[in-house]
Amino acid sequence: MTQLWNKNFTILTIGSFISALGSAAAGISFSVLIFIETQSPLLLAIFTIANIIPRLISNFVVGPFVDRHSRVKMIYLIDFFYSVIFAIIAIILFTGFFNVWAFMAVAGFIGVIDTLYQTAFMSLFPEVIPKGRHSQAYSISSLIWPISAAIMAPVAMLFIDKFVYGVAILMVFNAVTFVVTATMETMIHAEEKLNTSPVIRFQFVSDLKEGLDYFKKEKGILGIGLLFMVFSFVYSVSDLLKMPYFQQSSVYTLVNFSFLISAGAIGRVVGGLFHYFVKLPTHSKFKIAVVVYFTVEILNAVMLFTPYFMMIIFSFIIGALSVTSFNIRMAATQTYIPSEKRGRVNSVQNLLWNMGAIIGTVIIGLVAEYTDLSYRVIILGVAVFSISAIFLIPIRSKQEFMKIYNVEV
Repeated sequence: MTQLWNKNFTILTIGSFISALGSAAAGISFSVLIFIETQSPLLLAIFTIANIIPRLISNFVVGPFVDRHSRVKMIYLIDFFYSVIFAIIAIILFTGFFNVWAFMAVAGFIGVIDTLYQTAFMSLFPEVIPKGRHSQAYSISSLIWPISAAIMAPVAMLFIDKFVYGVAILMVFNAVTFVVTATMETMIHAEEKLNTSPVIRFQFVSDLKEGLDYFKKEKGILGIGLLFMVFSFVYSVSDLLKMPYFQQSSVYTLVNFSFLISAGAIGRVVGGLFHYFVKLPTHSKFKIAVVVYFTVEILNAVMLFTPYFMMIIFSFIIGALSVTSFNIRMAATQTYIPSEKRGRVNSVQNLLWNMGAIIGTVIIGLVAEYTDLSYRVIILGVAVFSISAIFLIPIRSKQEFMKIYNVEV
């Protein structure tokens, strides 16, 4: 069997980790900055939506474009561009300027660019993985963000707490990581299987329709998209309200929140290492996935009602199990979907997930702003949707899901 760590896979993985360190610091610090300055869960929700809505719109364009153009070039050109953008943001923050609406506009712009980047990356990644190594590869991929978050969450909180221009310093760090990553990515040389069908008038519409038709034919892929659309709805609520819960608590602090992030990230690392060395039985992957879905949703729903040490334990378990979910889903779907259609299908999947996140963020942002409901009660309440979705989608469509999940990768 071919070795996993070939030149292209190594560059893409290490480069992604380096840029993820900067992105984790920037993402965490920006959300904290917005909430500290405004003390409004609604404005924090609007800030989040400002980043998601452009993704929703641009998804219609991105998929067909990615299928017809070099994904390698897209990735490193965007990373170079990001380094410039975050350097400019850092300079602005060093002046002491803060305007929530201006930063929302920036978040929207970055959302468009990141949609292109994520679709290109998701479509390229299977191309640099040797045959038979997809499960191991996605185990490694699943480690990148959690390790970055585990390292950078406490660092980001420390910089915000100790330095007047802590967020600006973190933006400089982010810009530097993108320069390093983009330089490395220019050395990737992969055989890309692109959509080479002749371009005719209104070809974009034809390409998009072909991608949508794939979902009509593949009910399992559609079901996965819908299930994770509901999960995105619930996760957006948790992501929106956990940080304000800790920031406004008389018992906890943002440092406690950062350790919660780190616990989840460490759990993901442990889960990723497990899947790198241990191969799940092919015939049981669907059953394992369903058990994981139920467990993660229940633990996330009740977490904030438990003592702090239990929150840490639950966060660790959720992190470890989330890697199992990610590994089964990504390794199966990205090998199942034909390469020349992968950009369009991934684009529609992202569209569904972003729709779920927008709906959740809008509704719960309003609920949190204009009701007296506790943030943890709201998080508990929305779990009804995700738990119901597990019964209604994968369990009811068991055969379609098994056709995708229970395969050798």
